[in-house]
Amino acid sequence: MSVHKSGAFLQQCFSVHPLSLTIKLVSPPQIVGVVCTNCRMRHRLTLQQVPVQLKEPIETDSQELSLLQGCVQDHPKDVRVSLVQVEECAVAFRCGPCRRTYVLDVALFETHQT
Repeated sequence: MSVHKSGAFLQQCFSVHPLSLTIKLVSPPQIVGVVCTNCRMRHRLTLQQVPVQLKEPIETDSQELSLLQGCVQDHPKDVRVSLVQVEECAVAFRCGPCRRTYVLDVALFETHQT
């Protein structure tokens, strides 16, 4: 298994087949795992901070990541990758039922290729 420390693979998956990306792991305070079911790559995002775009402010980053974790546990098929900007080190997730957008500030992209 090879590991690539670049966001290019995640960006390519998002560009070519965005509906194949599924969140498989949310591990507060800073790890999010995304799997591409089309090309069978596993993307691991190590986060710097997790600002969430809501009308009400949230107190801490760990609470925000816990909200994302709750969305993934409650309705995993409805949480989608909505943005990948490697140049800005940003990945966004959108939860349809909760109408929340989570914009993650990524410190490290890793892609595990089997």
